[in-house]
Amino acid sequence: LRFGGSWSRKLAEKIRQLDPTRYSINSINSMVSTLDQLKKMQKERQEAAKKAVEQSTEQVGDQPDEDNSQSDINDLMANLAEKMSEMMDLDFVVKSVEEAYAAVDIAGYNYMDSRYMEDHMLYPHRVICGSETFPDHIDINWEYVKQNPFIIGDFTWTGWDYLGEAAIGKTEFEHSGEAKSVYGQFPWYIAYCGDFDIIGNRRPASYYREIVWGLRSDPYISVQRPENYGKKTIKTPWSWTDSIASWTWPDDEQKPIIVEVYADAQEVELLINNRSIGRKPAGAANRFRAEFDTFYDRGEVKAVAYQNGNPIGSATLQSASAVSQLQVKADRQTLRADGQDLCFLIVALTDDQGIVNRASDQKVSVSIEGPGILQGFGSADPKSTENFFDLERTTFDGYVLAVVRASRKSGVIRVRFQADQCKPAVVELTVE
Repeated sequence: LRFGGSWSRKLAEKIRQLDPTRYSINSINSMVSTLDQLKKMQKERQEAAKKAVEQSTEQVGDQPDEDNSQSDINDLMANLAEKMSEMMDLDFVVKSVEEAYAAVDIAGYNYMDSRYMEDHMLYPHRVICGSETFPDHIDINWEYVKQNPFIIGDFTWTGWDYLGEAAIGKTEFEHSGEAKSVYGQFPWYIAYCGDFDIIGNRRPASYYREIVWGLRSDPYISVQRPENYGKKTIKTPWSWTDSIASWTWPDDEQKPIIVEVYADAQEVELLINNRSIGRKPAGAANRFRAEFDTFYDRGEVKAVAYQNGNPIGSATLQSASAVSQLQVKADRQTLRADGQDLCFLIVALTDDQGIVNRASDQKVSVSIEGPGILQGFGSADPKSTENFFDLERTTFDGYVLAVVRASRKSGVIRVRFQADQCKPAVVELTVE
């Protein structure tokens, strides 16, 4: 701690030397900063508890219970955020970051949002930013920002999904066979906690955030996968619900399903094929969410948001027919002939109306002609065992991504995609 505070000051002073106009921030998790002391305290508590149990069993003649480490791990995973908050309230944890924060302009709080108000009383001149927070606290932390001028912003972990910290954002289900841990066993390899998935598509949490921030007036519909209906969920603090924006569930006709609607409105109404399922409260008072327990019926699901009885926005999802097309979107058409420039091509499985079919994943192959190479080919599947450098890849929830790198020669790159029952899709990219 002493060295951390000292280095915080040294780095901040060097930054001011190089650029006196730029604000400095140090982002700290005070619990992590005091792990040695916390471990020592925990050990002392465990030894005291063990001694108390031994004394109790000597008096009554019983044997101590068997090891409950597995259930303890499960409890820790389910209540990690709460336990972190408890530890961050300890006096030595609070004081551990004093010097480091005093050296910078802005105090970056990693998972310390429970300390905002109390720390303001202790350190009234401290400017705070939520530099790493849990996704389930998006609305709570944004309210802190809006109501308190000393809290200048919030950054949730995380914006873009990534390799590593495998499965910290997973949603498990009872009897899934997975070990109860914050991390996932092989073949998990993606964190699965981003607002954007690893190939760049927005996930439901990103739309929820957009609504909470007041940037979207229309509601958003996300549907929980019906195969998990009724199962007990086990989440980590970084998990969202296991839902996607799809109304295509061909194996679940007339089966129960949960529809989530996010909206900054007093009420939302859900309609399935123009039949009202009912209205439910939403908005800030209900954490901007409403859930409808209903049945899947192929066709259209629609959400209408109401304020003071008047409709203010709507959103719809349409069921997709069988996959018949490959829809390709390139992020650019022209690349530099420098051997470094990249083009990202998102490929979607769609029906003949252009609706993405997220329920019929299949293999897609790619080939390239001209002055370019395939830099990588993959999906957002967090448990895939396929290779990023193969010329064939399985879609995940209807999508796959190819990355093409230009060579140092000018010309035209022809990228060709193929899949069963689909007409090949060809994209031409200019290299100059």
